[in-house]
Amino acid sequence: MAILYRALWSDRDVDLVARVRRVFSAWVTTKSRGRLLTDSPQERTDDGTMRSRIAYEVSNRPGTEISAVFRGMLVETRDDGSRWTTTVRSWAGDCVEKDLGGQHGWIWVDVEAVSYESLDDVTVAAPKFVRTLLSEGVNPTDSDVLLSHQPREFVGADGAEELAELITSMGRVVPVVVFTPLPRDSSFRASRAAMPMRDRFDELMVRAAGMAAGLALITLLDETGVEQFNLIMGDSYAVRDGAFRIYEPGVDPALDEGWRHRYTLPTRFLRYRQTAGQVINRAISLRAGARRAPASFEFAERMLNDAVRREPAEWAELITIAEEESAELRTRVSSLDQRYLDLLDEQYQLEGDNNRLRAELGEARRKLALAEPALWRDKPEAMQQLLAEQVPASADSPTDAILLAQEHLNDRLCLPAEACAHIAHLDNAVEARAWGETSWRAFLALHAYAVALVGGEAPGTFWTWCETSGHPAAWPATTKKLAMKESETVRNSTRLWSKREFIVDRRVSPSGRIYMEAHIKIATGGGPLAPRIYFHPSRETGMVHIGYYGPHRNVPNTLT
Repeated sequence: MAILYRALWSDRDVDLVARVRRVFSAWVTTKSRGRLLTDSPQERTDDGTMRSRIAYEVSNRPGTEISAVFRGMLVETRDDGSRWTTTVRSWAGDCVEKDLGGQHGWIWVDVEAVSYESLDDVTVAAPKFVRTLLSEGVNPTDSDVLLSHQPREFVGADGAEELAELITSMGRVVPVVVFTPLPRDSSFRASRAAMPMRDRFDELMVRAAGMAAGLALITLLDETGVEQFNLIMGDSYAVRDGAFRIYEPGVDPALDEGWRHRYTLPTRFLRYRQTAGQVINRAISLRAGARRAPASFEFAERMLNDAVRREPAEWAELITIAEEESAELRTRVSSLDQRYLDLLDEQYQLEGDNNRLRAELGEARRKLALAEPALWRDKPEAMQQLLAEQVPASADSPTDAILLAQEHLNDRLCLPAEACAHIAHLDNAVEARAWGETSWRAFLALHAYAVALVGGEAPGTFWTWCETSGHPAAWPATTKKLAMKESETVRNSTRLWSKREFIVDRRVSPSGRIYMEAHIKIATGGGPLAPRIYFHPSRETGMVHIGYYGPHRNVPNTLT
């Protein structure tokens, strides 16, 4: 069972447990359209597509260490076999105040899922009742961070200092997301919005705050505050020009670790309404799932179990053992998730460094080529052209890589919008930053190969060129990263073969479609979402034509 969402915060409300029960009950009633009543455990079926079950456990012992505790659970089993479990726990009492960050009581919300299919496409968002609990809360805080389901604005130099102090607090556990205003002259073609750009930006930020409610604090700096904030935090941790940045716990401006704190450009999230929220939640939900309950929960859980356990002693013992094993396994999974995220961060940094070094090497080679014929002769026009030909060194996401390729590489690389499939799913994946960097590198390699095709040389196949040219943009010529042909099984299967018939320039094929089997593997891991680039080089058009860029699952083979 995967933990998709976990929020844990304290509240000062003296009637906290009763309020949590009331809000959760109202949410269940609304969600079930009044068919599930919350006074006792019940189950219902929705036209064979979903079965819902609700369970409540309550215990009240005024004057004890835990005066009240509540656990509510809604289990939804869908027709595809997936099971979704939303659990809310709340407890209050004298021992809560001994917890780190404890007030009168705690609220703990989990959303878990089990599915035969991959959960990579699932939109992670706070259940609606979480927003109600936060808006009605009395000082709802997580590690001294006041939580909200609305963006919190920080204004001017004073606001910038307050925000910087919050972000650099060593006791902070909850991530803080900082949005910055769009530039006044901003114009992003990535947006499909009919509304004004600034209204679109505000709408997406508010939506992101609702989706991340309980998981993170969404903030907005004004223009004056951005300048002061960047002075305080330094270039490594800066944010500007309509971008947002996710500041994980443990920010120390004295350390050059800005790469750990995800930076997302507006070109990536302005296109779709939920992208900002999805990017934020995907980046932080795994770490949130690893959080442990405060010490007082042990007493609260014991009260609940004592109240509801009516089984024989041997069954109770087995249940206890199973619960302990389950907790241990979840801890292990959370640890592995954390290690995976750390490796992704390192990969992203290495891919970015690699792309920057390749760009610098390419620029140095071009300058050297200009200088070789006449080292002492000035060539101002040629140097200006050289500078104009420079391309960005990195891409923040798959969408960013596409936009950069369409803008900077379109003289030799044909990447039509129709060739790009389910890019929003790639953008929302945890691996999105690393995939963006790697995809950009792949597009640069294909462009460089197209230049070689029309340059009077005989570069051979793309594989041969990558293996022998020594070009700084060459792609790794290994079977893990590149395939020039599909397997015989794919070739002999009409179903699999048809999945590789892609659009192409009519100068290449009058029908506008062609079978492509040469493809770049952006990632060998990542499951069915791992991106693939299918391409067709054409010496006649002097271009490399990309027929498909998207998840691997859309071009299945014998292994997928």
